[in-house]
Amino acid sequence: MNKTNAIRTFICIELPEGIRGRIEVLQDRLKRVNADVTWVQPGKIHFTLKFLGDVPLLKITSVCSAVENAVHAEQVFPVEVGGTGCFPSAQNPKVLWVGITCPSGKLKQLQTHIENGLEAIGFAKERRLFSPHLTLGRVRSRLNAKKLVDELNEAGFEKLSFEVTKIVVMRSDLKATGAVYTPLAAIPLVRDEPQN
Repeated sequence: MNKTNAIRTFICIELPEGIRGRIEVLQDRLKRVNADVTWVQPGKIHFTLKFLGDVPLLKITSVCSAVENAVHAEQVFPVEVGGTGCFPSAQNPKVLWVGITCPSGKLKQLQTHIENGLEAIGFAKERRLFSPHLTLGRVRSRLNAKKLVDELNEAGFEKLSFEVTKIVVMRSDLKATGAVYTPLAAIPLVRDEPQN
Protein backbone atom coordinates (compact mmCIF):
# COMPACT_ATOMS: atom_id res chain seq x y z
CA MET A 1 0.00 0.00 0.00
CA ASN A 2 1.26 3.46 -0.86
CA LYS A 3 1.99 5.23 2.45
CA THR A 4 0.65 8.55 1.11
CA ASN A 5 -2.78 6.91 0.73
CA ALA A 6 -2.79 5.55 4.28
CA ILE A 7 -2.91 6.93 7.80
CA ARG A 8 -1.22 5.22 10.76
CA THR A 9 -4.14 4.93 13.18
CA PHE A 10 -4.98 3.73 16.67
CA ILE A 11 -7.88 3.92 19.12
CA CYS A 12 -7.10 5.30 22.58
CA ILE A 13 -8.09 6.97 25.84
CA GLU A 14 -6.29 10.22 26.59
CA LEU A 15 -4.92 10.89 30.07
CA PRO A 16 -5.60 13.88 32.34
CA GLU A 17 -2.70 16.33 32.74
CA GLY A 18 -2.33 15.45 36.44
CA ILE A 19 -1.50 11.83 35.65
CA ARG A 20 0.89 12.83 32.87
CA GLY A 21 2.62 15.13 35.37
CA ARG A 22 3.05 12.26 37.85
CA ILE A 23 4.42 10.05 35.06
CA GLU A 24 6.96 12.76 34.19
CA VAL A 25 8.13 12.88 37.83
CA LEU A 26 8.59 9.08 37.79
CA GLN A 27 10.47 9.18 34.46
CA ASP A 28 12.78 11.94 35.77
CA ARG A 29 13.64 9.73 38.76
CA LEU A 30 14.32 6.71 36.51
CA LYS A 31 16.46 8.74 34.10
CA ARG A 32 18.97 9.33 36.90
CA VAL A 33 19.82 5.61 36.79
CA ASN A 34 21.53 6.22 33.42
CA ALA A 35 20.10 3.17 31.69
CA ASP A 36 19.72 2.82 27.92
CA VAL A 37 16.02 3.70 27.52
CA THR A 38 13.93 5.43 24.86
CA TRP A 39 11.47 7.40 26.98
CA VAL A 40 7.92 8.18 25.84
CA GLN A 41 7.24 11.92 26.17
CA PRO A 42 4.65 12.36 28.97
CA GLY A 43 2.47 14.53 26.72
CA LYS A 44 2.28 11.67 24.22
CA ILE A 45 1.40 8.90 26.67
CA HIS A 46 -2.12 7.57 26.18
CA PHE A 47 -3.89 4.29 26.76
CA THR A 48 -4.14 2.36 23.49
CA LEU A 49 -7.25 0.21 23.10
CA LYS A 50 -6.47 -0.95 19.55
CA PHE A 51 -3.58 -0.28 17.15
CA LEU A 52 -4.64 -0.48 13.51
CA GLY A 53 -1.42 0.44 11.70
CA ASP A 54 -1.66 1.95 8.21
CA VAL A 55 -5.32 2.43 7.29
CA PRO A 56 -6.27 3.38 3.70
CA LEU A 57 -7.60 6.95 3.55
CA LEU A 58 -10.86 5.67 2.07
CA LYS A 59 -11.43 3.48 5.14
CA ILE A 60 -10.90 6.12 7.86
CA THR A 61 -14.57 7.18 7.89
CA SER A 62 -15.60 3.53 8.30
CA VAL A 63 -13.17 3.13 11.21
CA CYS A 64 -14.58 6.22 12.99
CA SER A 65 -18.16 4.98 12.41
CA ALA A 66 -17.33 1.46 13.62
CA VAL A 67 -15.82 2.82 16.85
CA GLU A 68 -18.76 5.19 17.34
CA ASN A 69 -21.24 2.32 16.87
CA ALA A 70 -19.23 0.08 19.21
CA VAL A 71 -19.23 2.57 22.11
CA HIS A 72 -22.50 4.48 21.52
CA ALA A 73 -24.23 2.98 24.57
CA GLU A 74 -21.17 2.84 26.84
CA GLN A 75 -21.30 5.01 29.96
CA VAL A 76 -18.59 7.17 31.50
CA PHE A 77 -16.63 5.03 33.98
CA PRO A 78 -13.63 5.34 36.33
CA VAL A 79 -10.27 3.61 35.92
CA GLU A 80 -7.30 3.50 38.28
CA VAL A 81 -3.71 4.18 37.27
CA GLY A 82 -1.18 2.63 39.64
CA GLY A 83 1.58 0.12 40.19
CA THR A 84 4.59 -0.43 37.94
CA GLY A 85 6.26 -3.29 36.13
CA CYS A 86 8.07 -4.39 33.00
CA PHE A 87 7.54 -6.70 30.05
CA PRO A 88 8.41 -9.48 29.47
CA SER A 89 9.99 -9.83 32.96
CA ALA A 90 12.06 -8.04 35.61
CA GLN A 91 15.05 -10.19 34.57
CA ASN A 92 14.71 -9.16 30.93
CA PRO A 93 13.05 -5.73 30.88
CA LYS A 94 12.09 -4.43 27.42
CA VAL A 95 9.12 -2.19 28.27
CA LEU A 96 8.62 -0.21 31.50
CA TRP A 97 5.00 0.49 32.42
CA VAL A 98 2.48 1.91 34.85
CA GLY A 99 -0.63 -0.23 35.29
CA ILE A 100 -4.31 0.50 34.63
CA THR A 101 -7.14 -1.31 36.41
CA CYS A 102 -10.90 -1.08 36.16
CA PRO A 103 -12.71 -2.81 39.04
CA SER A 104 -16.10 -2.51 37.26
CA GLY A 105 -14.88 -4.49 34.23
CA LYS A 106 -16.13 -1.73 31.91
CA LEU A 107 -12.72 -1.16 30.35
CA LYS A 108 -12.47 -4.75 29.12
CA GLN A 109 -16.08 -4.59 27.92
CA LEU A 110 -15.36 -1.39 25.99
CA GLN A 111 -12.23 -2.87 24.42
CA THR A 112 -14.14 -6.03 23.41
CA HIS A 113 -16.87 -3.96 21.73
CA ILE A 114 -14.26 -1.96 19.80
CA GLU A 115 -12.45 -5.16 18.74
CA ASN A 116 -15.74 -6.67 17.52
CA GLY A 117 -16.80 -3.50 15.72
CA LEU A 118 -13.48 -3.22 13.88
CA GLU A 119 -13.38 -6.94 13.09
CA ALA A 120 -16.72 -6.46 11.28
CA ILE A 121 -15.01 -4.04 8.84
CA GLY A 122 -11.94 -6.20 8.25
CA PHE A 123 -9.46 -5.61 11.09
CA ALA A 124 -8.14 -8.79 12.72
CA LYS A 125 -8.71 -9.21 16.46
CA GLU A 126 -5.71 -8.81 18.75
CA ARG A 127 -4.44 -12.28 19.67
CA ARG A 128 -2.50 -11.16 22.73
CA LEU A 129 -4.28 -11.01 26.08
CA PHE A 130 -5.67 -7.55 26.90
CA SER A 131 -3.12 -6.14 29.37
CA PRO A 132 -3.94 -2.50 30.22
CA HIS A 133 -0.82 -0.40 30.78
CA LEU A 134 0.87 2.91 29.98
CA THR A 135 4.32 2.61 28.41
CA LEU A 136 6.95 4.76 30.15
CA GLY A 137 9.89 3.72 28.00
CA ARG A 138 11.56 0.96 25.99
CA VAL A 139 14.83 -0.55 27.23
CA ARG A 140 17.44 -0.71 24.44
CA SER A 141 20.27 -2.61 26.18
CA ARG A 142 21.31 -4.29 29.44
CA LEU A 143 23.18 -1.18 30.62
CA ASN A 144 22.12 -0.62 34.28
CA ALA A 145 18.93 -2.60 33.52
CA LYS A 146 18.80 -4.31 36.94
CA LYS A 147 19.33 -1.00 38.72
CA LEU A 148 16.57 0.52 36.56
CA VAL A 149 14.07 -2.22 37.49
CA ASP A 150 15.00 -1.89 41.19
CA GLU A 151 14.42 1.87 41.02
CA LEU A 152 11.08 1.37 39.21
CA ASN A 153 9.92 -1.09 41.89
CA GLU A 154 11.05 1.21 44.70
CA ALA A 155 9.41 4.29 43.18
CA GLY A 156 6.11 2.58 42.41
CA PHE A 157 3.12 4.67 41.34
CA GLU A 158 0.48 5.53 43.92
CA LYS A 159 -3.05 4.87 42.64
CA LEU A 160 -4.87 7.74 40.96
CA SER A 161 -8.27 7.42 39.35
CA PHE A 162 -9.87 9.32 36.49
CA GLU A 163 -13.08 9.14 34.49
CA VAL A 164 -13.04 7.84 30.94
CA THR A 165 -15.38 10.26 29.14
CA LYS A 166 -14.43 9.74 25.49
CA ILE A 167 -12.69 7.43 23.05
CA VAL A 168 -10.33 8.93 20.47
CA VAL A 169 -9.50 7.68 16.97
CA MET A 170 -5.94 8.99 16.64
CA ARG A 171 -3.68 9.65 13.68
CA SER A 172 0.05 9.07 14.20
CA ASP A 173 2.62 10.70 11.92
CA LEU A 174 6.17 9.46 12.46
CA LYS A 175 8.65 12.36 12.28
CA ALA A 176 12.38 12.56 12.95
CA THR A 177 11.52 14.27 16.26
CA GLY A 178 9.06 11.52 17.24
CA ALA A 179 5.42 10.73 16.60
CA VAL A 180 2.91 13.55 16.14
CA TYR A 181 -0.64 12.67 17.21
CA THR A 182 -3.77 14.23 15.72
CA PRO A 183 -7.31 13.23 16.79
CA LEU A 184 -9.44 12.11 13.83
CA ALA A 185 -12.57 11.63 15.97
CA ALA A 186 -13.44 12.01 19.66
CA ILE A 187 -16.45 9.92 20.63
CA PRO A 188 -18.09 10.88 23.95
CA LEU A 189 -19.37 8.20 26.30
CA VAL A 190 -22.84 8.46 27.83
CA ARG A 191 -23.06 10.38 31.10
CA ASP A 192 -25.78 9.35 33.55
CA GLU A 193 -28.37 12.07 34.01
CA PRO A 194 -28.72 12.99 37.71
CA GLN A 195 -32.01 11.76 39.19
CA ASN A 196 -34.35 14.50 40.46
